[in-house]
Amino acid sequence: MPTAHLVRRNISALWLAPTIAISLLVGAYLAITLVTANLAAWGQWLRDFAQSPGAAAFAALTAAVIAYSGISRQIKVSRESLAHQKDAAKTDAWWAMFEWVSDRAIPPRKEDEPLPTTVTISTLERLSEVATSGVQKAACAGVIDALTKNIGSRTTEPPLDPDTTSPEPDDTTLAALDSYVESNRGTPAASMLAESFIYEDKVIKSLASLTAADPTLNNLQLQPADAGADAVVDVDGRQVLIQIKTARNPQYVGGMVFETIRKFRTRGSSTDGYLVITPFPSPLRPDQEAELRAVAAQWQAPTDNASLQAALHRASALNS
Repeated sequence: MPTAHLVRRNISALWLAPTIAISLLVGAYLAITLVTANLAAWGQWLRDFAQSPGAAAFAALTAAVIAYSGISRQIKVSRESLAHQKDAAKTDAWWAMFEWVSDRAIPPRKEDEPLPTTVTISTLERLSEVATSGVQKAACAGVIDALTKNIGSRTTEPPLDPDTTSPEPDDTTLAALDSYVESNRGTPAASMLAESFIYEDKVIKSLASLTAADPTLNNLQLQPADAGADAVVDVDGRQVLIQIKTARNPQYVGGMVFETIRKFRTRGSSTDGYLVITPFPSPLRPDQEAELRAVAAQWQAPTDNASLQAALHRASALNS
């Protein structure tokens, strides 16, 4: 089935050939007529021309031009209307799929079986890729926020259903969420809750790896009761409280780190060491670390594990 563009091109070709032919004939006739015409008797010449075959050809040419102009405008209007209908159909289909997946991601009734989390996240990632408006992208982010709250016990946000204990997320779910985070970072579809969750999960895995490899690091605990920390680890026989913080803008890191240390000092013991881990460089000078008995460390990837290990030992040494 030809598209509107092909139809318009075919119609243009059909009209172009006869129009050119008529134009050439009329032009030749007018040229011969004007050369042989008695311009002094202009009125008689016009009467003779009106009764000639050239006048009929000229009228046909004029009618053809007018008809072609009208058809061209009609085709343009039809194409614009068709494009609008296609856009509207795509938008309706997008919202229909979004409503389907969001309704099944977190069913309103407990007896309903939810869609597998991995499938939900992957579908939302695809929807965010083909979304045509900021509203659609923000809608995807909202569902991802809700899923993140229920995806596992490491998140600092309370679950949507307090009576339900969230299972530890499996690797496929984490991989799907990580893919969504990376695909939508810096867009209206970005979820700060998901970004924080994925970052915290990666840091904790690095801490576990370091604890397993370094005999001076022991007894890693995740979210210990009443510690006010994401993790606690024994370093050289001394306890170090760890808080993992992330932000989209590095200018907020300084205030975030100092506020976290303040809370640590309010809740923790005088013998505790404090470590704040962020994706950005530490805002603390060495003299501030000594005064606060706290260390801030940058971690972005497992390649930073060595500097994270050094920060753990430094935090412990400040309280020796």
